[in-house]
Amino acid sequence: MNKKLSLLLITVMVVLSACGQNKETNSPASPANNAATDAPAAEKTTLVLGTSADYAPFEFHKTIDGKDTIVGFDIAIAKEIAKDMNAELEIQDMDFDGLLLALDAGKVDMVISGLTPTDERKKNVDFSEIYYLTDQGVLVNKDAVDQFKTLDDLKGKKIGIQKGSIQEGIAQEIADAKLTALGKIPELVMELKSGRVDAIILEKPVADQYAVAQPDIVVSDVKIEQPEEEAGVSIAVKKGEQELLNKIDGTIARLKASGEIDQFVVEANELVGE
Repeated sequence: MNKKLSLLLITVMVVLSACGQNKETNSPASPANNAATDAPAAEKTTLVLGTSADYAPFEFHKTIDGKDTIVGFDIAIAKEIAKDMNAELEIQDMDFDGLLLALDAGKVDMVISGLTPTDERKKNVDFSEIYYLTDQGVLVNKDAVDQFKTLDDLKGKKIGIQKGSIQEGIAQEIADAKLTALGKIPELVMELKSGRVDAIILEKPVADQYAVAQPDIVVSDVKIEQPEEEAGVSIAVKKGEQELLNKIDGTIARLKASGEIDQFVVEANELVGE
């Protein structure tokens, strides 16, 4: 009986010792626990994009497979940024003049919306490298196109611009112009077609698309000269978000080097025409 008792005690001690070793092996420093700890880091985060989806071919609504979808070459770039960050892209569509306010309030992580990195805007947000250069266009009614040949022809006229846009600043420099600033481009087009404004100033690729879609309005011969630094568009992030900005710039550099941005522009224009 004593021998059996001794053997039983030894067995119990060995089992307890083994349990103690297993507990140590599964400590936070162990590979098994590291794998569990690292698992959440592999999960996708959410990257929230703020945009004003009324600005084809930059960003616009399109019915695809029966579903309203926001598309455009800005959106294609945003998707590439999200992919490089292993993030899910969430798109918030809002009026243009509310975009930077939403960014400052932390409601969105970045703004991509044909946005020009002006010195005034740089006081409040940080900008990526310029990813696209564009000219300005002036939309007018087709039956009035002969009245608009030069910038001087806009003096004293009723001009529509998108609220908070660089075009608002351009229009403010035109002598005696009477300005109508609205949040959405389609609203301005309605103002133009109804005669409540004589012309709309907006980026030329956008003006071209609206002229194609609506044959009673055309892009005039009016030329608006701008320095190259004012003709580019960039991505805005909240002040101090340098890590995010570096990742965005990395994606932009990759897309420029591969020529994919040019391809995105072509594809966006094709989508508009479908």
